[in-house]
Amino acid sequence: MARIALVDDDRTSADLLKLLLQLDGHTAVICRDVEQARGAATTGVDAFIVDIRLANDQDGLDLLRAIRRGETAARADTPVIITSGDYRRATDAQAAGASRFIRKPFSPETISEVLGQLLS
Repeated sequence: MARIALVDDDRTSADLLKLLLQLDGHTAVICRDVEQARGAATTGVDAFIVDIRLANDQDGLDLLRAIRRGETAARADTPVIITSGDYRRATDAQAAGASRFIRKPFSPETISEVLGQLLS
C-alpha cells in the first residue's frame, strides 16, 4: 500500500492514527515537528497527514508550502491532508495548497476514505 508521513506532536493522536493506517495496510512514519517531516519528505512518501498546529509555535502549513514549492525531496503534487480542531483554518489550508482539510476530531473512516480518494 502507501507510505504515509504523519506530522503531529501529540503522541497519542499520532500513535492512534499510525495504528489505523497500519490496519488499512499502509506504512506510517511519525514526525513530531517540521524538521523531522522535512527529513521524511522523500520521494518514497505517498502522502502526508499534517496537524496545522505543532509544538514550539510551528505551523504545519509551512511544511505544506515547502512541499508545494518543491523545497523538499517529495513531489510537489504529493497529497497533503491538513488536520486541525479549528475549522477557520480550512481556508488557510486550501490557500496553501492542501489536498484536503479534515477537522479534528475525525472518525477512522474519514481518514481512510479521504486517503483512498487521494491515492487512487
